[in-house]
Amino acid sequence: MKKRIRKSSENQKISAMVLKVAEGYVDLGETTEEKENYLRSACSAWNIACLPPLKRESAISQYQEQCRKINNSDPATVKDLEEDLRLLIKQKDRLYPDVNVQIVNSMIDNIEGRDHVIVVTARIT
Repeated sequence: MKKRIRKSSENQKISAMVLKVAEGYVDLGETTEEKENYLRSACSAWNIACLPPLKRESAISQYQEQCRKINNSDPATVKDLEEDLRLLIKQKDRLYPDVNVQIVNSMIDNIEGRDHVIVVTARIT
């Protein structure tokens, strides 16, 4: 009988994987709202990492432009955001290269004094 080798990502929740990719990043936020903003950025990086390599640069540019418009950000802030995004994409590629799931929503819920990350996903076929 052939033994099946399990991938490290099998049976892990996507929320746990996102937190591993964004280790320390989400915690930069001081309030739940700020943490959710960092979480959304991490989820965007995750989604971009799931794209084919040729589509990533365009997606990064679109993300930067949206953030610049929505937040009225200066060029230095947009550049910092790009750097964070690229680091998170690299981390996702390194840790979970075969997990191809898009995150469609994310939030942080405080249950009994503890923050719990919730992500809603859709499989890419």
